[in-house]
Amino acid sequence: MKCRALPRVGTLSGAVLLALTAPALAFAATGGPATWATGTFGFTTPGGVQEQIFNPQDDTCYNADVAGPVQNGTNRDARLYPGTGCRGTYTTIIKGQNGSYVDAKSVMFIR
Repeated sequence: MKCRALPRVGTLSGAVLLALTAPALAFAATGGPATWATGTFGFTTPGGVQEQIFNPQDDTCYNADVAGPVQNGTNRDARLYPGTGCRGTYTTIIKGQNGSYVDAKSVMFIR
């Protein structure tokens, strides 16, 4: 009798785990608290090095030393700020667009 109870307990705990995680996964998939842009944001550093940010998180500040052309290959608008920590008056590079010369210290992707 005890041998039969163990598989049922395992099945029951698996069902409970699935029931608890499914709503959280659905919430995240529909734009829950953490959503990400799709694509790549490419920029040039003051030293001429090409850098990229892949699939950045929305509304998160990324410190990036930008001095040159940028390519916003994401599906979000990019706000480039003159100060670190996304401080100062920003310049917007629309999703899918490029900027010929940008001087910035941080970037945020807006949904």
